[in-house]
Amino acid sequence: MKITTLMTASVAALLASTSAQAQISGSLGGGADPFVSLSAAGLGGGSIATLSGGTIYTADQPFADIPAGGIYGNTFLAAGPTSGSTATLTFTPGTGWVSFLWGSPDTYNALTITSSLGNVASFTASGLGFSVTNGNQSFSQYVQFQALGVGEYIKSISFSNVPSQDAFEVANFAVRGVPEASTWAMMVLGVGAAGGMMRRRRIRTSVSFA
Repeated sequence: MKITTLMTASVAALLASTSAQAQISGSLGGGADPFVSLSAAGLGGGSIATLSGGTIYTADQPFADIPAGGIYGNTFLAAGPTSGSTATLTFTPGTGWVSFLWGSPDTYNALTITSSLGNVASFTASGLGFSVTNGNQSFSQYVQFQALGVGEYIKSISFSNVPSQDAFEVANFAVRGVPEASTWAMMVLGVGAAGGMMRRRRIRTSVSFA
């Protein structure tokens, strides 16, 4: 009973520690990995991430321009009042790292990332250190984000504008480290198995000295 209680407490402590130390980093960079397709279904036809909100375009719009530098698959995502307000990509089951091209960055573009542990991180072009944040349509910047917590993954990315106006344009997505669905469960089971071994060893020792 003591061993079981100890291992239960250890698992709880591990989960609490992971949640407390979890974080998502954001920086300039990316653009070198193979891009994945972007469509109304999401990334990879919806197999990597599903899309809700926003609109996929293949040409310049009066309120949203193709990100400078070229776009993979001739598609880009725009979010804003005219193109569907907040756009959210939800990863299935998650990803450890993601990069994309941020087009004509504005100070009002707001990026929100939610992790598999429920942690939320917010980013802006200014906060990430963009050299241009005035909506210049001839400028785009690759950015990359990574989940740093043990057993934590990027679950969703939301693109919005604060205050609400057009537009937030992105394209050329790349992902790495898509986790197996059983990764975190196996970690917990591994701790439990270790507890079982300790318990069995204690029983054998008790029998030997009986």
